[in-house]
Amino acid sequence: MRLISVLWLLAALASGQRMPEYDTAVVRQIRIDLRDLGYPPLDVIPAGESEIRSLEVAPDGVLYGATSGLHSHLFRLDPIHGYVEPLGLIPGFKSVRHALAVSAAGDVYVGGDNGHLLKRTGTSFSDLGAPVEGESIYCLAADRERGVLYGLTSPAGKFFSYNLSLGRPRVFGAVADQLIPGEKFEREKAIGRALAVDRQGNVFTSGEGGRIVRFDYKRQKLERLTATVPTVPGREVYNRVDAWTIDQQGRLYGGGSDGYLFRLDPESLAVENLGKPLNQYRVRGLVFARNGKLYGAGGDDEEMARLFSYDPARGVYEMLGMIDVSRRPYYAWQAYVTDSMAVGLDGTIYIGQSERRSRLYVYYPE
Repeated sequence: MRLISVLWLLAALASGQRMPEYDTAVVRQIRIDLRDLGYPPLDVIPAGESEIRSLEVAPDGVLYGATSGLHSHLFRLDPIHGYVEPLGLIPGFKSVRHALAVSAAGDVYVGGDNGHLLKRTGTSFSDLGAPVEGESIYCLAADRERGVLYGLTSPAGKFFSYNLSLGRPRVFGAVADQLIPGEKFEREKAIGRALAVDRQGNVFTSGEGGRIVRFDYKRQKLERLTATVPTVPGREVYNRVDAWTIDQQGRLYGGGSDGYLFRLDPESLAVENLGKPLNQYRVRGLVFARNGKLYGAGGDDEEMARLFSYDPARGVYEMLGMIDVSRRPYYAWQAYVTDSMAVGLDGTIYIGQSERRSRLYVYYPE
C-alpha cells in the first residue's frame, strides 16, 4: 500500500495537482485537518521525538498528548485557540505508550519507559515513584469519579492501582504469566495495550491467551475471564486488546490486535464480535462522536492507516479512507501509522500520528 500511495503522490506532483482518483481513497478534505506540534519553524517538537502514542481530553476540554522518540514531550491543545502548545520535555522519559491520564481536578499523570509515574501540576512535574520496580508503565487509565489511576507494566504485565488521595500504589498481580508461544523472536507476554473503566469502577483489559481480564473494584480482585478478544480461531495466544471506548449505555467497545471490533457488556460479561472493519491488523483507536457513531483507526506499522465508522443503531460500517490532508502548505500529507485517538467535548476527533515526523490530525464528523 505504501508503494501505491507513493506512486499516486509522485503522479500528483508531476501534474501539479491531485488526481481525482486519489481523492476517492482518502477522508474527505472538508472534514479533516492537521496541526503542527508547536509553532513553525522554531518552537516545534522535532522529528525523531514526535511519535504521538497517547492522547487524553481533560474535564475542561483541553487535549493533552505525549510523544515518544529520542525524548518524550508533553503538549496541549485548547480548542478555544485551536493550536498545539508544546509544554516541554517529560523528564527522564523517551517513550509514553497509552500511559497518559488526567484526573477530575485536571492534573496530568504520565507513565513511561523508566517505570516512574509523574504528575504535572501547573508548569512542573513531580515524581511519584515507580509502582513496580524494574518495570516500565505500559498503559494508564483514570477513574475520575473515584480518584484512582490504574496501570499495566511491561514486561511482566503487572496490574496496579494508584490512589490519588492516599498517594500510594498497590499491585494486584499479572495479566499474563508465560511468553507468547511460537518462534524464537517472541520475547514478550500478551499484555493488553489499553485499559477501560466502567461505570461501576471495574477495569478491563486483556492478558494471556487473549482472555479478557477484569479488576473487580468492590472485591479489589484481578480476574481472568473465560471470554476472549475476538480473533481467527487458533490465534488467541497472539491476540490482545488495543483500544477501548464506552457508549452512553455503559457498554464497552474494544478493538483487538487482529483487527476485530467487539462489544462487551460489563454486567453479563458477554462479548459480541462485531466483525472486522478493515482488511488489516490492529484497531488502534476508538471514540464515540456526538452523532452516536463509533469512529476508529486501524492498520499495523507496515500498513496504511485508515479511518472507519460504525453505527450501533444499524450495525453498519462506513470506510472513510486513508488519513490524508492536502492544503497549503501540506500537500498530500498522510498519516501512515496512527496509535491514539481522543474526542473533545465538542465532538471533534483527534488522531495522533506515530511516525518519526508526526502531526496531530483533527477530524470533524458529520
